[in-house]
Parts: sequence; C-alpha cells; structure tokens
Amino acid sequence: MDRQTASSADDVVDNQILVLLERHRRLNFLTLADALPLYTWQSLFAALNRLRGQDHVELLPLAADYEVVWRRGGDRATVLPKGAYLQV
Repeated sequence: MDRQTASSADDVVDNQILVLLERHRRLNFLTLADALPLYTWQSLFAALNRLRGQDHVELLPLAADYEVVWRRGGDRATVLPKGAYLQV
C-alpha cells in the first residue's frame, strides 16, 4: 500500500470515529470497536492516537478499558501526556 492510499484509509477510519463521537460524545473503547468491526484494535488505537494528536479526542484510562471523549473547542481533561502513545 503506498503512502497516499494509507493516508486515505487513515482518513476514513478517523472520520468514522469522529462521526460516532459527535453523536455520543463519550464511548469506551470496546463499544467503539464493536461499532467499527471492520478495523483491528491496532488500527483503531492508531486512529485514536492521530485524533488525539490533532486535539479531536481525549483518552481516559479505565480499569479494563479506555474512555474516548470527543473534545469540543477548549474542553480538555488531560490524563495522558501530550507525547504519550498507547501501546498496542
């Protein structure tokens, strides 16, 4: 897969996550994975890391999951440091 094709695929999954979050505002990761069954957990975490880097989402660790929170404007509940990435 060339870089442009990979970027297009990244945009698709990123947009699907944002559409879900615009409707629900908060989802845990397992619910997100169930809603987007065509993607592996690794590709979903990669997309969430991209969206987090663009300040679209915030990830909040739970005991056995992550909560994914859509960020509106300046809303921020920083838990993971800006440069941190989830290990897959």
